[in-house]
Amino acid sequence: MRRTARPPVHGARQPQRGVSLIELMIGLTLGLLVVAAASMVLVASRQASRSTDSLGRMQETLRTSFELMARELREAGGNPCDTQLTVTNVLNNAQGAAPTWWVDWSQTLRGFDGAQAFAGVATGGATGERVAGTDAVMVKFISDVGDLTVTAHDTATAVFSVNNSPHAVRAGDLLMACDYRQAALLSASAITATTVEHKETAAASGNCSRGLGVPTLCTAAGTPFSLNPGGKLGRLVAVAWYIGNNGRAETGGRSLYRITRNGAEEVAEGVSDLQMQYLTAGAADYVAAGAVPAASWGQVLGMRVTLTLTSAETGVGTAAGGRLQRPLAFTLSLRNRMP
Repeated sequence: MRRTARPPVHGARQPQRGVSLIELMIGLTLGLLVVAAASMVLVASRQASRSTDSLGRMQETLRTSFELMARELREAGGNPCDTQLTVTNVLNNAQGAAPTWWVDWSQTLRGFDGAQAFAGVATGGATGERVAGTDAVMVKFISDVGDLTVTAHDTATAVFSVNNSPHAVRAGDLLMACDYRQAALLSASAITATTVEHKETAAASGNCSRGLGVPTLCTAAGTPFSLNPGGKLGRLVAVAWYIGNNGRAETGGRSLYRITRNGAEEVAEGVSDLQMQYLTAGAADYVAAGAVPAASWGQVLGMRVTLTLTSAETGVGTAAGGRLQRPLAFTLSLRNRMP
């Protein structure tokens, strides 16, 4: 008797087929590729975020550096009366062939190339010292002291009577007294609420004479000069800007510094280089400090300043140490020297 095949029963469970080793390996590989791609996107996103944060901080540093530097550089040679006045200088440390840098009014602006020494600060590796190969610039001007006006001048006792009571001048301040005829640099030997004295003293930053006239004579009486009522008193500002070592290698090790007769101060971290060029009257282009003749610094009308900023964070750029670097340049005119 012949048996006939039984037709398949619909809906019956079929034997399950397993995953082969090759299929498993392909699946794992694809999964790893997805994870790797996601990881790369995450790392790139974090890197971009760190770079953006570093760039933001660098831009803030630039704004601070630019505002402070430009404000002072633009004022080179300025005084409350007239920049064309004859200026006598009775300060003790302004006398002789090598006056102290911050009282020498014969140069109200002077730049120094990376290889040129600046008397105000040593070049070296110690904290606060200037970094070799970076430029520096020195500037002097007279700042306002609350619109301080002379109401009377007693040359015999070397006393200015002034309009403000009390005024903002302190004993030992370096001042300029001027009217429409001439100006004089001097030290305030003593003050009261309504007067400023300029008597001769032996102190290094004191006066060699109480006489403020031309020529400068370092005798007790000197060359007499009486300031007219309405004459002005202003405070001498002598400052230099340079790149110095800040002693913090982990953040790049360099900062923008500002130095006065009272010492150096760190202004902005992360400024790693300073380069400057100068435009003199009648010149066709800006030149480096070394190309400006010594007698031509009084003819400088404009400056081109390039600051290189370096991020404190590592791993955010392609520069040495993985730091982000940005050179940023600006130009400015010296308002007191413009025709």
